[in-house]
Amino acid sequence: MKSFVRVSLKGWLRLWEDLDLADVEKHLLVVGDLSAECFGCHKVGINSKARACPECSAIFKYIGFRRKLQISYLRKVRDQRPRIAIIDFDDFKKSLGKRDARKLLDI
Repeated sequence: MKSFVRVSLKGWLRLWEDLDLADVEKHLLVVGDLSAECFGCHKVGINSKARACPECSAIFKYIGFRRKLQISYLRKVRDQRPRIAIIDFDDFKKSLGKRDARKLLDI
């Protein structure tokens, strides 16, 4: 009798979720090529593995990247920091732009 082993194949998919933009702004770590920045207070030179901002003490709940990444790097980030939400920084910037445009038009 042959036995079959089920192999679980995992993949990275983009998932859209309604988030409070103000909350993301306060708790977002933006990672660039050389260092990271707190989006809340704009402190630069933060280590990309930091759990909180050394300037404003905001706890980083979200992380975004200024450049496109390989899936292998995202896996590494997820392994190192399983509780942080990885967001698409371009999507975030577009959402902020739309919000700010609505504010200008409502005045």
